[in-house]
Amino acid sequence: MSTPLISGAAGWTRGLCSIALLAAAAAPAAALPAETTVPGREGSGAHRLDKRFTVDGRALVTLRNAQGSIVVKSWQRMEVEILADHASEGVEVDAVQHGNRIELLTHVLRENVSPAELQANYQIFVPEETELEIKNDSGSVSVQQVYADVSVDTVLSKVELTDVSGVLTVHTVDGSFTCTRCVGRIEFMSTSGGARFLQPTTRSLRAQTFSGELFYDGQFAPNGNYKLTTASGPIELLLSDKDSVKLSVHSRQGKVENQVNLKPESHVFSFLSSHKESSSLVGTMGTGLARVELTSFSGKIRIRKRD
Repeated sequence: MSTPLISGAAGWTRGLCSIALLAAAAAPAAALPAETTVPGREGSGAHRLDKRFTVDGRALVTLRNAQGSIVVKSWQRMEVEILADHASEGVEVDAVQHGNRIELLTHVLRENVSPAELQANYQIFVPEETELEIKNDSGSVSVQQVYADVSVDTVLSKVELTDVSGVLTVHTVDGSFTCTRCVGRIEFMSTSGGARFLQPTTRSLRAQTFSGELFYDGQFAPNGNYKLTTASGPIELLLSDKDSVKLSVHSRQGKVENQVNLKPESHVFSFLSSHKESSSLVGTMGTGLARVELTSFSGKIRIRKRD
């Protein structure tokens, strides 16, 4: 997990907080501070940030958080709204605007903060064409119906992208990734996390993990390139009779199981017929307009027919 940001020495930070509290007390009663106690939870130490920013073009939202859930959804407004909750006095949530760039940050106010105190949860509403750059060490990240580039960097978070389009990049250490009806160029890299690609629309997909499981169920675009690579994890690919792919499969120490009819290319690899196990194959379905490469060092690769 990456080291949380520390906002100066503890005494200096407490001094700034005291000045801010005095200033807030001197302000008119109608002017609420950006971060307030959650109604109904007074005295619990729970805090809520509720901010809204107007944008006049394609927005970029960046978020860095140590731990918690992050949910991003689009709406038909040229506004970015941020709702964030945290219970600890040891962290603070900031939201600032620089033109069409919105920066969100959960930062630590004191040293020796426990992992439980790092928890901060975000719910964000954005215009449909909003770029996202999200870093969340652990927890979960969910993005729905956003039609611009999305980048997610995490250690342990579960990442879900649904009806999202653009250049989609997800890097994890041990976090899982599910991409449902994603459109655009897709890249996934992980140490031990797995990925599932469900009905994507893409000409370029690259997924690489050391020990995670990779699963693909979707169409293949003409002239598209699809590469799924894992060292020890399994790979599963679904094909239908309507697909047009040139398939290259290799597992150095694992097994390859094929359940579909392919036109063999025996001059490159030994061809794998139906229901037979081997270590590699190259075959074509249809006219072979898309290139699909499946590679695993010791994991099992399974190609089966889509119902």
